[in-house]
Amino acid sequence: MVGRLRNPGKAAARGNWLSGHRDDSVHLLREIRHHGKDKSGLSNTECIRDYYDARVEAEWRRLETSWLEYAVTRHFIAAYLQPVSTVLDIGGGPGRYALGLAAEGHNVDLADISPASIAFAEAQARNIGVRLRQTLVADARDLSVFPDASYDMVLCLGPLYHLIDADDRIRAVREALRVLKPSGCAFFAFVSRYAPIHFHLKTAPGDIDSRSDVMTGILEHGQHRPSREAPFFTEAFFIDPAEIRPFMAECGAEELMTFGAEGPMAQSEDRLAGLSATARQGWLELAVETASTPAALYGSEHIVYIGRKRT
Repeated sequence: MVGRLRNPGKAAARGNWLSGHRDDSVHLLREIRHHGKDKSGLSNTECIRDYYDARVEAEWRRLETSWLEYAVTRHFIAAYLQPVSTVLDIGGGPGRYALGLAAEGHNVDLADISPASIAFAEAQARNIGVRLRQTLVADARDLSVFPDASYDMVLCLGPLYHLIDADDRIRAVREALRVLKPSGCAFFAFVSRYAPIHFHLKTAPGDIDSRSDVMTGILEHGQHRPSREAPFFTEAFFIDPAEIRPFMAECGAEELMTFGAEGPMAQSEDRLAGLSATARQGWLELAVETASTPAALYGSEHIVYIGRKRT
């Protein structure tokens, strides 16, 4: 059982702890980015890679803006960490979680499908004097470079909602469980089928006529493929929250807990960010306390399943 939030003010502040270290990373991005590349005929893997290669800085900043998602997830990660854990962050992008855990003394390997994201994380690590044990470009569906049962914790907080095919999602989960120690735990993030409604409400509520077909389609089948009419995200799968536990059981996982990262406060996350530190702490505590309730699971944009290998 997870107790009350430990120092919520500190947890809430973690989203900004590296915000001042960008010069080296930005220089690398200018060298790595692809300009004007024809997107026609690209595979799912190439689409996802190119999307994040072109948006590394935005993804880094996203968890500063999405402060509840980050702080609530970090709270539960801390609750399951050992004093010094060996952690694999697969699909960890520019390294917000990986660098934070490495700075706390954990042994962290970071892998991502985006070479630019890995380069950014390496530059950030150099800038702040944090050591990532290993960084590499890798696909969550094939972790053969990593031996069985080698990690105390595996973070898979990005890949699953970019794998439209169910068999690919199953492969990614089973690979994460394979490299997990029998005593370890893994975090798997999903994006809710209702998240596009949240997104459009927050960004363009007046465009309901032009966007309702996109949202209705996602509600029906959970799939999004970018187009001129729906350019807001890359290829993605949005899950019905009720399907998470049966899916993970099919993959061979045993549930420890499932929580909503933003909870009922998802629609107000931007407004809450401007409050005083004391007020933010109060809302963060409430988000943690209610994280596993139906209101949080169905009200959140990001839902995280914590599990271990089923014995």
